Amino acid sequence: MELILRPNENLNDPVWSVIILLCCGLAFTLYCVIYILRLSYKELEEDVQESEQGQEGDCKQQEAEPGQRNSEESKERR
Repeated sequence: MELILRPNENLNDPVWSVIILLCCGLAFTLYCVIYILRLSYKELEEDVQESEQGQEGDCKQQEAEPGQRNSEESKERR
């Protein structure tokens, strides 16, 4: 009777199907990690740009407020 899955002739021979499966799993895991890191880096850059734009907007508002205060004070003096 012939076996479809015959045992190894030498027990010290590696099982290549397992090695190939492990390599494929490691490659997929590496791909997922790189994808997540790229995504987080893009989000970090966007947050930095938004915070810089927000700070510029705050500075413009602060510059406008004293001018508004001066005009309000001059109206009160009249």
